[in-house]
Amino acid sequence: MSEQTFSIKLDVDNIGPHFGDKKITFSDEVDSNKAIFFASNGTGKSFISRAFRLTSAEKQTEIADDLLTLGQAKGNLAFQIIKCTNEKKLSIAIARGKAPVIQNDTGLIFHVFNSDFVEENIKPKHYTPDGNIEGYILGKTHIDLTEEKRAEKAKESRLNEINKAIDKLILDAQEELRTKGVKSSTIEYGLIERSQLRNKKEFEKLASFDEIVEQLAVLSKVPENLPDVQAPILSVNQTVSEEVAAVLKTAYPKTEWDEEFVEYYKTHRQFIDVGVELSGSGNICPFCKQPYGTDALSLVHQYKAYMQDKEAEILRRIEQLSASVSNNLSALKKVQKDTKAAIGEIANIKKYFPSLGNTVLDEPELSEEEAALFTRITALLSLKAADLPAIFDEIDLLAASCKSIVERFASTTSKNEDTIKTVNTVKNNANGERLLLRRNLCKAQFLRLQVNTASSFTEFDEVTDSLAKLRESILEKEQKERVSKRDKVYETLTFFLNRFFSGKYTIDKDTFQVKFMGSSVGKNASNILSDGEKSIVAFCYYLASTHVLIARETDYNQLFFVIDDPISSMDFHFVYAVAQSLRDIKEYFGITSFARMWVFTHNMEFLSIVARNYIISNVYVMKPGKIEQLKHQLLMPYESHLQDIVAIAAGKQPPSHTTANSIRHVLETVSRFEYPERSIGKYISENSILSQDSCIFTLCQDLSHGGIRSQPPFSAEILVAACKTVVAFMNSKYEGQVKAIPQMTAKAEA
Repeated sequence: MSEQTFSIKLDVDNIGPHFGDKKITFSDEVDSNKAIFFASNGTGKSFISRAFRLTSAEKQTEIADDLLTLGQAKGNLAFQIIKCTNEKKLSIAIARGKAPVIQNDTGLIFHVFNSDFVEENIKPKHYTPDGNIEGYILGKTHIDLTEEKRAEKAKESRLNEINKAIDKLILDAQEELRTKGVKSSTIEYGLIERSQLRNKKEFEKLASFDEIVEQLAVLSKVPENLPDVQAPILSVNQTVSEEVAAVLKTAYPKTEWDEEFVEYYKTHRQFIDVGVELSGSGNICPFCKQPYGTDALSLVHQYKAYMQDKEAEILRRIEQLSASVSNNLSALKKVQKDTKAAIGEIANIKKYFPSLGNTVLDEPELSEEEAALFTRITALLSLKAADLPAIFDEIDLLAASCKSIVERFASTTSKNEDTIKTVNTVKNNANGERLLLRRNLCKAQFLRLQVNTASSFTEFDEVTDSLAKLRESILEKEQKERVSKRDKVYETLTFFLNRFFSGKYTIDKDTFQVKFMGSSVGKNASNILSDGEKSIVAFCYYLASTHVLIARETDYNQLFFVIDDPISSMDFHFVYAVAQSLRDIKEYFGITSFARMWVFTHNMEFLSIVARNYIISNVYVMKPGKIEQLKHQLLMPYESHLQDIVAIAAGKQPPSHTTANSIRHVLETVSRFEYPERSIGKYISENSILSQDSCIFTLCQDLSHGGIRSQPPFSAEILVAACKTVVAFMNSKYEGQVKAIPQMTAKAEA
């Protein structure tokens, strides 16, 4: 691609007849954004122009279902301009039942003429243009704004760079999170967004991004079937201390039984109690199965009697209490041991689950001194069993101390049980832990991104503020000179009406009503104007309404004209005037850059006029499913006639009987192009070059019509002289036409 050329692309899908294998996918390398497309009726050119018209402010909120291909829910049009690495794109997405979604980074203002424009702006108003036009166009000022404009552009460029840099950091941060398994639906993922980054946030006890990444890696290594932590169980008699104190502080009466008998019973109590219970009320020994003798039977009766005695009951109670105290001591030691084991198990689990990092168990401690207290109580109970009347007052302190120890262990064990339940819940819910880590990862990424974007946001705000002040200054200077949009529309409309009608139809400045020969036609314009004249009035208003789209004078350079069938229903002599208007559109609107124009037509003759006179050099034909470049296939008599005239004037070929007709055709074509209402005779007489040759008009008239002649009416010298005059005339007005003759000849020969 050369520096002078660029690429244009047009993609149209599911709009009108452009669908399936008939969708438009068009691209070409061009040196101008002026193009004309020939398309027969029904090929969908109007659908394309209507899609472009959706870019206008009043159309962007309208439902555009009528543009969609029947049976389709969505359609789109994409227009691109690509020069080197710079790509500008217009995207129009249409969804049934919804307003179109338009993305336009071209900076262009698309101005569309088609039947819809006529129906909405001219026809309902009885071909009286709307004069209710408000606003101003900001013009140039005498103050030199070159430096300010340059500074504005530089600041805009810098803002764009900053935005791109911030956007890249955000996109990279989002992508990094996704690679770590974070779903975009995660609530905290929404923190990684421009507006959020401007808000300072703090998160309690949050690890760094890299630390959390490592934690996720560790979590992924959790062993299968990792067992639950077993909570220690404290099985104690919490009331035994009070019961022991009551027994040890009670003086029981001394027994009246034989001491030797009682002592023997105490020594062998368990054996005796079992034996008595087994013997029941019978006289048979439960062990040898022999009848009791008299002495034996008497002894059994003694045992039974003693066992029913108060003393025996107290001794049994003392034995039970002693066992309970010993059990309590064993239970405390077991809980202490089991808690140490649980602590070790939790430590292993914590390696995989960071949320348990601060989880600890309270380890109950039983000192030797505390254990000795329980041993001391059992010793006192033994002394009490040996001396029932004895009282042991020290038991109050011992009992209180042991009770406090048991209560301490009970509280600790209960608290640890809750903690262990939490640990097991977390362990058994690795997905929940993983989600928690990923949410924290988003938070950590947010904090990290805030640091990385802080300077960019600061600079963005500073540049934005300075740009706003600069624009305010520029606007203040620009507004020193402004033009009413209504006045500009009136001036342009008047110019074009005069151009097309030569004063026949004008426009009233106050009412914007059409006047016929100076008289207002009011609402009768629809009846007075012919169909061709209606088309001309509509086209003139379209050109004039260009000013409505303009906010500042520099906006004219952003215009892109999209024109669909501008010569529909026109008399042919108007066609030349339309072609001339297209040729000079750049000068009409003071466009200092490039004229941008796409014209659609079904009229081959109009296409030929535009193409052969190099008004538009990019010529295409639209067919179902494709747009093709139209090669040099059109042949106009004008071109051949001009070639003959130039060759004769240069002495490259002699004049012939057709030379005068060639002169007439060329001059008539030019005359109609410039002044459709003016006769060729008047045109020749009013031109300073043509009028110098007194024979030209007669040549045009006499030798272009049939008649019987006995000899040639004009000599070769007169015809050559006339050809030279015509060449001089063409060079004065349309030098390019004469210069293009060699190219025309080469193409024709090819």
